[in-house]
Amino acid sequence: MTTNDFPEEVRALRETVGLMADQLTRIGVGPKLMTTPECAEFLSVGKDIMFEWRKSGEGPPFLHITARTIRYDRDAVLEWAQSHEVK
Repeated sequence: MTTNDFPEEVRALRETVGLMADQLTRIGVGPKLMTTPECAEFLSVGKDIMFEWRKSGEGPPFLHITARTIRYDRDAVLEWAQSHEVK
């Protein structure tokens, strides 16, 4: 192996790690605090739905950290979703 092979290996490794992180996020092992797009993907809804839910107060609880920073706690979102279970 030459030193010229390292950049390609590093790129491949970064891509693999990124894919693994995406998979972990989808099964609920991902980030504890999720952005709106991450939360929308977690719930399998669109970002527009998340905005409407936030505006109407119907959606999952969220953290309003700054005027432009909204985060969703994964555990609180999961609890909220489970509270909508129809029996």
